[in-house]
Amino acid sequence: MFFRSGTPHSNDSCNIQCYYTLDLAFVFCSAMSEDSQSTQPALLSTTHSWSNFLSHPNIIHFIFRAIILLTVLIGIIKVWDNIQTFPRTDDAEIVANTVGVAAQVGGTIVELHVVDNQKVKRGDLIMTLDSRPYEAEAARAKAKLELVCSEVKGLEQQIHAAKATLRDREAQASYAVMHYERLKPLLEGNFASADQVQQAQSYAESTTALVRESEALVEQAVYNLAEVNGKNTHIEEAEAELWNAELHVSYCKIYASCDGYITNLKIAPGSYAGKGEQLFTIVDSSIWYVLANFREIDIHHVKEGQSARVYLMAKRHTPISGIVQGISRGVFPYVGASRNTAGEGGVLAVVPPTFDFIQLATRFPIRIVLQEQEKGDFRLGGKASVIIDTRTTPFGNQLKLLQEPDFVPFVPPLFNKEKEL
Repeated sequence: MFFRSGTPHSNDSCNIQCYYTLDLAFVFCSAMSEDSQSTQPALLSTTHSWSNFLSHPNIIHFIFRAIILLTVLIGIIKVWDNIQTFPRTDDAEIVANTVGVAAQVGGTIVELHVVDNQKVKRGDLIMTLDSRPYEAEAARAKAKLELVCSEVKGLEQQIHAAKATLRDREAQASYAVMHYERLKPLLEGNFASADQVQQAQSYAESTTALVRESEALVEQAVYNLAEVNGKNTHIEEAEAELWNAELHVSYCKIYASCDGYITNLKIAPGSYAGKGEQLFTIVDSSIWYVLANFREIDIHHVKEGQSARVYLMAKRHTPISGIVQGISRGVFPYVGASRNTAGEGGVLAVVPPTFDFIQLATRFPIRIVLQEQEKGDFRLGGKASVIIDTRTTPFGNQLKLLQEPDFVPFVPPLFNKEKEL
């Protein structure tokens, strides 16, 4: 009935769908009620009906739009999943450890052994200061040490003499006491006079007093020697002054404390280097990092030890592998003109301005250790792009080695001379 009626009079899309739905239902019921001989004409009628249904312009547009909408939806889901699995940022820069080169003693620069941007090795001599004033101090300290050693020998001799005197007086006192003890019983039998006994008693008492005096002199001599646990404190003090003077002499030679590059060298021989004044910088080339700033909504799946790909701005087509070392736990919000300036990251809270219509995501820096350092000519402050693969398993052992490098600080040789005591 509806099949033979043709196209409905109304052009409304809802009416079209209703008409064709009823038409298809009628054909389907007719096909189920007829016998097998009428099955083929019913199928032909159904095919013809679908052909008329699909040939309608509005239906074709509807299907085409549905396909486009579904494709866009799938694309959005794929892009979102890709962003969550591979978070990326272009806000990244190359960083490295830097060592500020400063003199530990003040002095005039007499030799400069490097130039700006020169590569140096750990232990290389960088520059030399005028060491003559400090050598004079070392010579004076050495002379003082020799004088103290001589005085100590004199004090030791005084102790020996005081002990010898003590032993002599102890012998005299012992004899005097024994002589008095022998005379005292003879007084009753008139074998000794009272004067003799009195003289013997006085002599015994005087010699005993001399013994106590000698003991005090020995104690004073030992105190003047000032020995503690077998070591003389006067000698140790003089040795410490000499060692400090020699240390100042050694500070006149400044060595590179790490492998790296001389940067920002703006001095020349003849310049005065003040104590603790930074003269230039060494960029440590032993390990390079990338600080990549990610939005806080993009770092949920980022873990320490995951792998990353770094693209330097200077070499866009050369990916460099890296490992996530850590994610910053806090940043100082430089937002607004009225931020709290009581201290950079001080104890006072900083309340950034709020927006009623938008909330900005904070960016947190993620430190990534570059592994393939031979691929890039790294420069401190260079820009880079970073992609982190959150599917990778953290490299626990390798990350531990990166976080705890086997590094022993370089200690310059001392101006050591054999100490003559």
